[in-house]
Amino acid sequence: IREYQAEHGVILPYRGTIHDIGPSLTHKKVIIEKFLQNIPTPDIARMTQHTEEACDRYIKSFKKVRMLYGKMKQVEIARTLEMSERLVQEYIHLIEEQEHKKEEVNHVS
Repeated sequence: IREYQAEHGVILPYRGTIHDIGPSLTHKKVIIEKFLQNIPTPDIARMTQHTEEACDRYIKSFKKVRMLYGKMKQVEIARTLEMSERLVQEYIHLIEEQEHKKEEVNHVS
């Protein structure tokens, strides 16, 4: 299932994805990945079948984590922002992936 979702850029509606629980590919992660690809919010909302408001909320939360990343420990970020540690960890992973991609581009240039 995960492979299919990643390959097709979709999220299938089963318990873990509907409630964003467990190790499944979450809506939040997909939305943030699209945001990091500079896809406009209205397009992200359409692709993920979410409202623009929900997408903006996830993006705003991600930006807060990104701002605190490197200045605070993961657990402190979670407590400060009143988010689960798992969600903060997921956002940090996306931040690190993005930084790694930027480094690869800089090395090629």
